[in-house]
Amino acid sequence: MLPLIREDFRLSYMQAGLLLAAYSVTSGFSQLLGGWISDRTNRKMVMAVGMGGVGLAAIAIGLSSSFSALLFILIIMGILAGAYHPSAVPMLSGFAGEANRGRVISLHMIGGSIGFALGPFIGGLTSNTLGWRFIFIILAIPALVAVPVVLTKLKHPKHPAADKTVSPALVGKTARKPISIRRILRPIIGIAVLAILTQFATSSAMSFIPLYLVDKHNISPAYAATLLSVMRGGGIIGSLLGGWLCDNWGRREAIYLAIAATGPFLYLLTIVPFGPFLIVLFIMFGVAMFVRQPAFQTLLMDTTPPQLRSTFLGVYFFLGMEGKSVIQPIAGHFMDILGIAEVFTIIALISVAFAVIALFLVIKPRLHR
Repeated sequence: MLPLIREDFRLSYMQAGLLLAAYSVTSGFSQLLGGWISDRTNRKMVMAVGMGGVGLAAIAIGLSSSFSALLFILIIMGILAGAYHPSAVPMLSGFAGEANRGRVISLHMIGGSIGFALGPFIGGLTSNTLGWRFIFIILAIPALVAVPVVLTKLKHPKHPAADKTVSPALVGKTARKPISIRRILRPIIGIAVLAILTQFATSSAMSFIPLYLVDKHNISPAYAATLLSVMRGGGIIGSLLGGWLCDNWGRREAIYLAIAATGPFLYLLTIVPFGPFLIVLFIMFGVAMFVRQPAFQTLLMDTTPPQLRSTFLGVYFFLGMEGKSVIQPIAGHFMDILGIAEVFTIIALISVAFAVIALFLVIKPRLHR
């Protein structure tokens, strides 16, 4: 709905970037708080607060009357949004062993992928008749309905011994002995940095894709929203593929493969003329983007003690979202100066550089062998 919001409030690219950043900056910081609280309280309750709060904030967005009010509501929504993911993923991981943990996390991500796919599609089809405000109100309903379902249907796994990859003796030992954060992070720090940097670049580009399609290809905002839905639809395939790959091929290999594919697909989006092939590229870009997420979350759950999983996952989401949040208004500023197409090309070339690094890291062990 960003093109329609821009038109209604007459925003510049930089103001549009501030709207995106208002949500992502605060939701990034709130991932830290949400993860910390989740490891120390009731994860199910923290999940419910997050979903219900986001639903109510979405209704408030639909009722907003000015740019400043919308900016404030997005900040509040971001604060509440940090409660869900650091609670949900570790809780679900407690039900799964290492052999099928990737599938469990990928199935959880499919819910988000379906929402991301259907949301723009529904908004694109109905925005011309209902307006962007009413769309936000409609899309708040599922989040509010989910709250009583979570509270009444979801049961806690036994914590932390329910984790089938952690022995009761190790649980008792880690409970008595201080945990070395450096020891936990050392095996994954390199791949984590590359994954987060890739997320910085691709997520900042993805946030501006509706405006990019409207301004470069001269299509309607409603059509741009439906094309964003097509890309997110590729995320459903990517989520399933990511879970399957990391369980059957390896966590790291799946992450490197996703990074290696994401950059070239993003670059092709900037040079291919509008047409059927561009739509296919949107789908493939969505697949590549979402393969990485379940693979890295699974790797993080494998290497982190159960009692600290929410905290570490909160740190991961914080770093990814904060980097994107800082880049969004900066990208918007340069779009005002250089043009949106030129900035998209720069972001795509940076993503290609990360892809080359990932490809080298995949091939390097084979060359040694």
